[in-house]
Amino acid sequence: MKALMKTGSWQDYGNVRLCEAERPIPEADEVLIRVKAAGICGTDIKIWHGAAWSNPPVILGHEYAGVIEETGQNVKELLPGDRVVSETAQSVCGVCEYCKTGRELMCDERLSIGYGVDGAMAEYIKVRRGIVHKIPDTLSFDKAALCEPFAVALHALFDHTDLTAADKVLIMGPGAIGQLAAQAAKSVGAMTVLAGIPRDRERLEAAKKAGVDITLTDLSEEAVEKITGKKGFDVVLDCSGAGPAIRQAMKSVKKTGTFIQVGLTKPELTIDYSLLTGREIRIIGTFGHRWHNWETAIELMSAGKVNVEHLITGKYGLKDWEKGFTDMQEGRGIKILICPEEK
Repeated sequence: MKALMKTGSWQDYGNVRLCEAERPIPEADEVLIRVKAAGICGTDIKIWHGAAWSNPPVILGHEYAGVIEETGQNVKELLPGDRVVSETAQSVCGVCEYCKTGRELMCDERLSIGYGVDGAMAEYIKVRRGIVHKIPDTLSFDKAALCEPFAVALHALFDHTDLTAADKVLIMGPGAIGQLAAQAAKSVGAMTVLAGIPRDRERLEAAKKAGVDITLTDLSEEAVEKITGKKGFDVVLDCSGAGPAIRQAMKSVKKTGTFIQVGLTKPELTIDYSLLTGREIRIIGTFGHRWHNWETAIELMSAGKVNVEHLITGKYGLKDWEKGFTDMQEGRGIKILICPEEK
């Protein structure tokens, strides 16, 4: 089968190429999935550049949707022809505190699809049955490929706050996760502001059309005061991972408010740490997703309660993967898909 693989040292720039790979054979508790659509994530770009760890030779891609082709002998609840998505933690110990409490992404032995083990930028992928979620016929494969970033956004927002319609929410970074977090906040009626920088203008315009209340290319203190009546935001999420955005975002949290770090950052950042005590704010780190976040993402998208179609701004076949990666790297579009069946 055709597969997009990172080869050689993970630290080397490049070493991503379209290869011939053996079609996976599912073990007794696994399923084989024919991939219909796989999203390009910022992590994939970093792996391409040698800036994020991977386990070469390994097939990239951890955001995807497809159809079950074959099931292992122990799998009874899933059938060939089922339309599905899956979580990312393919290999875990299963016995640690985190595995037993539904936080498998915290497992010390976890290997995730797309960088730890073979991922979804290929014609087929095999995964363990415990991370598979069925999707309804009403949800397209293209949209379903956004379940993973949507689950990340839902985990960040709803597992760490008691968000209500009375809250004002600020989200930094209008990439896919930031946009989906804004959609999630809007789903409960919260007033939502999505902020970026001048080059994000097209992304912000798309968010505005999708129902976000306010979009900004310059988050000034004056703008925060005007929007919040000088109080600050109840909840602030940083989905950018950029130091300047984080520093500005922390200053925008109201007294006793909550700041949530979603975007991956550099190991060391300079922040105004005195805000923790001076304003008695909470700072929360969040990573990945949990089982119920996927079920919620599927339900919200299937019911049309969130708008994700505008986020899909490009589709490429495997042979044109480099065009898609370059578009994402240069900020053209929001979510670009690799579709193995596209010519």
